[in-house]
Amino acid sequence: MSKPERAHTQWLVASDLDGTLLDHFTYSHQPADAALQHLENANIPVILNSSKTRDEMLTLRGTLHNHHPFIVENGSAIFIPSGYFPQKPESAQEESGYWVLEPGARRQSILDFLAQDREHHGAPYLNFAAASTDAIVAATGLSHAQAEQANSRHYSEPLLWQGTEQEKAAFINRVEAAGLATLQGGRFLHVLGQTDKGHATQLLQRIYQQHSDHPCKLIGSGDGPNDLDMLKVADIAIIVRSPTHAPPTLEDHPFLAVTQNTGPQGWADAIQKLLATEFKTAQ
Repeated sequence: MSKPERAHTQWLVASDLDGTLLDHFTYSHQPADAALQHLENANIPVILNSSKTRDEMLTLRGTLHNHHPFIVENGSAIFIPSGYFPQKPESAQEESGYWVLEPGARRQSILDFLAQDREHHGAPYLNFAAASTDAIVAATGLSHAQAEQANSRHYSEPLLWQGTEQEKAAFINRVEAAGLATLQGGRFLHVLGQTDKGHATQLLQRIYQQHSDHPCKLIGSGDGPNDLDMLKVADIAIIVRSPTHAPPTLEDHPFLAVTQNTGPQGWADAIQKLLATEFKTAQ
């Protein structure tokens, strides 16, 4: 990996959670804790950017001791703690102690589309809104409490596809014709608005830039295909190796690292290397 420009830079770290900061099997973040603390000490914000819901993210932010803005449901909404910046971003809404920006679509509009589509084409999938908590637990391996948080969605709808690939391709075409989008995650096909992790990250980066005297540059880290939009817009891209699938392909990125270790240990290795070299004179 070549060396990026580093003098007089405000770095931001945008990171996926599952398989990146959280172990794929145990959901532990312990191997990343020291690196997270080093970033905090260096005044480098860690922006959690996940397919998870607001409720899930609030719980995880507490366990990770994170107090920075975060992005939910694959770029659908940005939550900024009220007062985090000197002034509220334009078009942000006030909601329970947060300034909220919504580049995505509301869940109800997605559910309305699915209901209409189901009447004509059937529903060869399990969707969260129509599923019981027990069914979500069986499909995800989450606890009942975690499954309830995962279903407290506001901007997207996960589908566990049970039909053919031909049916899926036709369904995706209908979604796009309706002005919505799909994103294939690790297990689920997500239906959401016309946004993604990269779009939301850039929007938040511009807000940081408005309140910084130095150029704001971005480190993106993730392990799956739904992280590629975020990695593409990052100045430094870190692909965290997974124990269950090959690293996603990111072509022609000038500053790309693929970790040797998996999950939070791989993430921590890459961040600690950057802290020891690239970030040293960045503040």
